[in-house]
Amino acid sequence: MYKKKPPTNSSTQKLLKFLGLAVASLAAVIGIFIGATQLLGNSNIETLAQLGVGDSIAANQKVLAKVPLEYANPAPFRGKTIKDVVLPEGKKVIALTFDDGPWPQTTENILATLKKENVKATFFVIGQPLKSFLEISKKTVAAGHEMANHTEHHWYKSMHGVVAQREIEDTNKTLLEGLNVKTTYFRPPGGVLTNGLVAYSMQRDDTVLMWSADSGDSNPRRPSTESIIKTVVSQATPGGIVLMHDGGGNHENTAKAVPEIIRQLRAQGYTFATITELLEMGTVSPEGVTSAKKAAPAKTVKPAPAAGTKGNKLPAKTGA
Repeated sequence: MYKKKPPTNSSTQKLLKFLGLAVASLAAVIGIFIGATQLLGNSNIETLAQLGVGDSIAANQKVLAKVPLEYANPAPFRGKTIKDVVLPEGKKVIALTFDDGPWPQTTENILATLKKENVKATFFVIGQPLKSFLEISKKTVAAGHEMANHTEHHWYKSMHGVVAQREIEDTNKTLLEGLNVKTTYFRPPGGVLTNGLVAYSMQRDDTVLMWSADSGDSNPRRPSTESIIKTVVSQATPGGIVLMHDGGGNHENTAKAVPEIIRQLRAQGYTFATITELLEMGTVSPEGVTSAKKAAPAKTVKPAPAAGTKGNKLPAKTGA
């Protein structure tokens, strides 16, 4: 005999449907945050959490896109080699730059000083130590400093175009894959302009950054902290670029000098900028690089690996 179905409880159906939607929504949000964790790391999850569930789809799209952070050179400076910029009358801004890192302790000590003093700087990194000490450069980027290319091996010698290309592109690749950043700034090791590296950099429309103030801290007989401070402060000019080193060997004196350099330059009315910020507020100097202080004489030999390093062989400290 046919039996009637018992009457359906509409309230129960609605409750079950609501619970099903809630579970599905929760699973979607969890999936978004798991994906974010895998792609960006836990340090960035707080940013996504602040967006709220309503923005979760848009946030997930940004996470999946992984748009690189790009340090882009302003159009007037593309394909040019410069040592400084011309600033508007009365403007006293200078850029602090550090070469040859990242490096244990030294880079981190400098980062701590820059954070305390609320100063942003630009770091010209070498590919080999970048691979070995990538976590240090992650801290550099997270702190708002700029990254720039200083080749893969820090070679001075003349090289074939293909070798020059690899020296620059291998480091750019590590910057992109390891830090998700792109840079259009390049500094040739030792300030050598004629060994093929700058020629390739010009093809890329990069800006080649020399310097107007040389701390002298690359001298094999390391200058004292007091000497570094005196040299930088005496050579400082509005629109200038200061050359210092955080890597390639012992630069403890440089790290110790940075706080006093900042204090004395501030006392003279200077403020500090990254390379991009400096270029955006200035114009190309008519002198170009011709009057820049000359770097150490170019060498034609490959620098020996630094002693005591592990993992990738790191270049010994030899000039810029």
